[in-house]
This record gives sequence, C-alpha cells and structure tokens, in this order.
Amino acid sequence: MFSRAKRSLFCAAALLLGGVAPAYGQDMEDFRARMARAASMTREDMSEALRQYLEIRVQYAGPEVDYSLGRAYQRLFQCEEAQYYYSQVMVKYDLADDNVTYQRAVKDFDEIAHCVDWQKVYLDCAIPAGGHVLVGNERVNQCWGRPFALPDGEHIFKLVSEDGKEKVVTFTATSGAADARVALAFEVEQVMVEQVIESEQHFILRERFHPALYWGLITGGVLILGGGGGTFAALANRAQVDVERNEAKYAVLLATDEERAMAARRRADDARDRVKLNNTLMYTSFGVGGALVITGVTLAVISAVSPRVRVEKTNVEAFVSPSAGGLMMGFGMSF
Repeated sequence: MFSRAKRSLFCAAALLLGGVAPAYGQDMEDFRARMARAASMTREDMSEALRQYLEIRVQYAGPEVDYSLGRAYQRLFQCEEAQYYYSQVMVKYDLADDNVTYQRAVKDFDEIAHCVDWQKVYLDCAIPAGGHVLVGNERVNQCWGRPFALPDGEHIFKLVSEDGKEKVVTFTATSGAADARVALAFEVEQVMVEQVIESEQHFILRERFHPALYWGLITGGVLILGGGGGTFAALANRAQVDVERNEAKYAVLLATDEERAMAARRRADDARDRVKLNNTLMYTSFGVGGALVITGVTLAVISAVSPRVRVEKTNVEAFVSPSAGGLMMGFGMSF
C-alpha cells in the first residue's frame, strides 16, 4: 500500500495546484439528478460521462464529484488525472478518516500509486457511424488522442460497429517499456463484382451530314475569306500606292532627267501588274471562301431539317470489374 506519508505529500502538491474548492450549491436536488445521469452515462459512453462530471464540478465542487471523476479516469486508464481527483478528496475537503468517500479515495489511489511506470499506449482507431470502442470493459464513442496507461498484463481493445460487427486487438503491457501504438479499424472489404451490360439496340441514328463536315467547310471558308482575301487586298492597296508614287516621279523627272523618269515609269508598270495579280487573288479568295461558307451553312440546314439516317451497328458488350489498381473496364463485340 502506498504509505500515508507519501500519499499526503502527493495530495499536498495537488492541493496547491487545485486551489480551494467552492462549496456545494444550494440546489441539492439538481445536483443529485445530474450525478445520477452522469453515473448512468458511464455505461454508455465514458467520454460523455466525464464531460458531465466536469460540468457538475463547476457548480457543485465537492468530494462526491471529485471521487466520481477519479473513478472515471481510472476506469479509462488515465492514472495521473485519477490521482489528481483522488487527492482532492483526501486533502481539500477535510474529511474524517472514517468517511466512506475518503476511504474509497485512499484505496483507489493506492491501486494506481505506481502508474507513472506503466506502459503508455496510443490507440489509432476509426469508428464507423453508430459504432463505439471498448477499452477493457469501458465504452467510448470517440477515438482518444491521449495515451492509456496500462498496468502489466493483457488488455483488450474492441471496435464494434452499429450492426454488431467486432474487431478485437489484444495488447500485453510491460512496465517501463516504450510507448506503443495500437491500430483498431475494420478492414476494407473488396467486393469482386463483374457487371455485364449488353446493348439491345442494333442500330443508331445519325444526321444526314456529319457535323464535322459542315463545320469544317464553314471554318475553312471563314479562314480563306479573312486570311487570304484580306491579305491580298492589303497587298493590292500597297501596290496601288507604288503605282501612284512612281507615276508622280515620272511626271516630275520627264523634263529634267529622262533616264530616271523612264525608270520610274517601269516601276509604276510593275506595281500596276502587282495590283492586278493581288486583286485577282483577292477576288478568288473571296469567291472560294464564300462558296465554302455557303456550302457548309447549306449542309447544316439540310442536316437539321432532314430525318436521321438509321445505321446498323454491331452488338457491343461492356463490363466493369475491380482490379488491383482500381477499376478495369472492357468492351466486346459480336457480329
């Protein structure tokens, strides 16, 4: 048994940390009702029970609440927290040695006196909706991030789904050993299902003209109109400027420098030929591009107003099946 001297030393330290407890509130009926609800909750969800006890302590701090908190933490292998609340019972409230709550706190404190040496175990769990975890015999409805201090021996962690499916992990704790982690989750089941879909339709309905045909004609025509026609029009305009400039030089130089005047005349004739050529190419581009656009629009209109063409096709089967890397999809044909 943990000696009374050592226990008193620990409790004195806890008292310094915990401060002076407030007295019970006046509404004892409310206190008793809330304590009863919290005690009942320990059978359903220890996490929720702890939360309720802590809320009660804010208003009704006293030995009963602190002892209940110590027991809840001890049942969940949270020994340091349990020691703290047991020490509150033994020191803070000046209870007589023969007080039942005081005697229970002393007894339970002695049971976990050396828990600082117990092995710490972290539980990595994934609780499905409606499920819960059992730590030993204590039920919690959430995964705790804090470690469990386990005394030497075998301990059971159990994951239970809403429909009763169980996953059990056993861990053997050893005092002084390094912290450990325990994984607790249901394995993901891979259901190998192959679904075959067979097409009952042996024909398809298509437009009279494929959209790629008339859209291709329209696009090509627009490009020829803008690219070809526009380019040749610009070249023709530039050549016409050369014609006018060189004819002006010819008129000025004819009286003073016949040789340079004749050179300007030849450049004007060459520019005039370029004007004719570029105009010819411009009108040709406009004609070809416009014809393509008109043809494409005409085919689109005919395709829109005409009934769909019925085209026979082969039977096609498709299947989808899980594989190691994900899903596998395939097709088969019958003629």
